Amino acid sequence: MNIIIGREPEELKIKQEIGTLEQIEAIVNKAAAVMGPVYDVENSEVSITLTNDEYIHKLNLEYRGLDRPTDVLSFAFVDSQEPEVAGGMETEILGDIIISVERAYAQAQEYGHSLERELSFLTVHGMLHLLGYDHMEEEDRVEMEEEQRFVMEKLGVSREAVADMKLPLAQEADVVNTLGVEIKLEDLAPAAKFKVDPKTHQSGFVAVIGRPNVGKSTLINSLIGQKIAIMSDKPQTTRNRIMCVLTQQDMQVVFLDTPGIHKPKHKLGEYMVKAAEGTLKEVDAIIFVVDANEKFGPGEQYILDRLQATKKPVILAINKVDLIEDKEALLPIITSYNGKYDFIATVPISAKEESNLDGLVAEIKKHLPKGPQYYPEDMVTDQPERLIVAELIREKALHNTREEIPHAIAVDIDEMKTRDNGDMYVRATIYVERESQKGIVIGKKGAMLKEIGALSRADIQMLLGCKVFLDLWVKVKKDWRNRDNILKEFGFQG
Repeated sequence: MNIIIGREPEELKIKQEIGTLEQIEAIVNKAAAVMGPVYDVENSEVSITLTNDEYIHKLNLEYRGLDRPTDVLSFAFVDSQEPEVAGGMETEILGDIIISVERAYAQAQEYGHSLERELSFLTVHGMLHLLGYDHMEEEDRVEMEEEQRFVMEKLGVSREAVADMKLPLAQEADVVNTLGVEIKLEDLAPAAKFKVDPKTHQSGFVAVIGRPNVGKSTLINSLIGQKIAIMSDKPQTTRNRIMCVLTQQDMQVVFLDTPGIHKPKHKLGEYMVKAAEGTLKEVDAIIFVVDANEKFGPGEQYILDRLQATKKPVILAINKVDLIEDKEALLPIITSYNGKYDFIATVPISAKEESNLDGLVAEIKKHLPKGPQYYPEDMVTDQPERLIVAELIREKALHNTREEIPHAIAVDIDEMKTRDNGDMYVRATIYVERESQKGIVIGKKGAMLKEIGALSRADIQMLLGCKVFLDLWVKVKKDWRNRDNILKEFGFQG
């Protein structure tokens, strides 16, 4: 096992009676190394940082909301078990362990045993967490205690007192642990942020439409302040009509983020255009998004022709103005578009830089009818979590494969369930159309699939607010974009 031992701060100083840092490093290294053959992780890598109470206190505040120092912290790096790939990476990174030497010394004094025994125990305890053990439930607690005893006996420094080995349950029946703070269950229901006045409150549905790659999804995400619609530098990224909700004190806007309207080249493209055009019939207003850096062309005219038949108020949002150095160049763009269609308003914006979005929202509000708050104020989308998770994985696959696999990627969530410890297990399959594409997604020695998994997991954990165990697979479904039965399986046709 590759054991990397560091210090934080680098010039870490400890009391003379504790010993030398070299002696402590030797104890910790021995305790970690013994676990390699025991748990079959000899080809793994772990990072162990020795620190003081002040630094581990800061980490507890940042990551756990706990305002005090603790003895040890574990941060798992690999929460995923991607399928093995022939010739794949030989070293699996388990994660990081942080140990407060000051706290270990104080506890050794308190328990009346050696510092070697305490440091060994904290290392073993942290390693077991990296390997998936926990003490959330009674059964898990008992199992982890037994594992600790077993390894400590292997080291020859086992804690003799049974009380020393007892672990607290991380969750009791009448409380829930969130960021390290115990909260009574009856206190979990938050108070409403907004008090709705039914006499003045406005609400309505607004379609966001435009050619592919003009920034519709970026605009939606910026407006609601959360990533729901996936973004890519490739056109035709959005495939489903994603509904997102913006709630303010006196209004609620339900945005329909549609696939880009374009001339379809396959059955999937036909579905996407049909979904986008169908949206126009169901809304109170429409935002037509155009790219300030692209000339007006047949694609824009195609959309304007369809807007003429809707009889809905249309706001022109000229996006990506941050890329225009001479702002006076905007005037002819505005004049040109307004000469072709009777827009109720024209708003230059930068969705990426979140510039002038308040102006856009103000124009939307002018055309919303009075109505109720349809959705809870903390709800930002009607899409099931499974669909959003699949879309986040597809975004990372699109981004990382660049032009090699432009649109031949679909993602299906095979299984998604919450484990007893509160973690989320997700098993997903990335589908491509050819064997050569499968090799690209997996990458040399599995590197590409691991990168897609790591990036996806970060976004999914932010979305779900919990630790995610992501299990990714890659399969081939030949020419799936032109096969009705497969499109239905992926949810593109009802």
